[in-house]
Amino acid sequence: MKLRVMCVSFIAAACWASSVFAGAPLPGSYQSSDLPGGTISPGLYTEGWAPGGGALLAGTTQNCGSWNGSSLGAEWRYTCGTMISSGAVVYDGVIAGNGNRVVACTYTGGIFWLSGTGPWGNGDAQYPGHFDTYVEYESVQYVGGVPIAATTTVVSSAHFDAYPTACLAFGIAGGSRIGTTALGNTMPSNYPAMLDPACSATMVNGAWWTMNSLTITINASCATPTQHATWGALKAIYR
Repeated sequence: MKLRVMCVSFIAAACWASSVFAGAPLPGSYQSSDLPGGTISPGLYTEGWAPGGGALLAGTTQNCGSWNGSSLGAEWRYTCGTMISSGAVVYDGVIAGNGNRVVACTYTGGIFWLSGTGPWGNGDAQYPGHFDTYVEYESVQYVGGVPIAATTTVVSSAHFDAYPTACLAFGIAGGSRIGTTALGNTMPSNYPAMLDPACSATMVNGAWWTMNSLTITINASCATPTQHATWGALKAIYR
């Protein structure tokens, strides 16, 4: 229940944020503390899917938040992106059930949130926004036809709701799968909830990851996106 509240409060807080803004987030590149000189926390991540689904199949939904060892999502979060089509194989080295396969998984509809107390802070309490593109390149290791391990690299672009000419990129070079219900594992309680495509914490099937080697890059001037889902539409999910 605690994790569900975190997901809902993230969306509600963005919906009810003040319309008076102090200043756009400070431009720059901000790295996670596992990298030399990094100052922000790495993250914990989940993928949720329905029975019969899977990490590389359409309908899988993401949920991720910073983790400093005690607080989940206090610095940065992104959530609610869903795969609308199954991943595309970009490399296949699996022979007779053994080897490595790389799959590009494209997510749509994701939202993010940065705390105003982060190093990018410039007077606002928070900086919510929407993803324009988000692709995970998931590298899966197979033994005897079983996907025993996986790592991922994330490439994405996004924009801030209150500052539409400011853009953001999440780059993750060190995502590692810790467990998955597909192998009979049980998810620890400190991970984000596993979400369904409606962004509700109803899924019991999924996988959980650590997200390390994170770089958040903020650019003060970029192209204004043509359209995106509104925070109000997301709020309506919980009415």
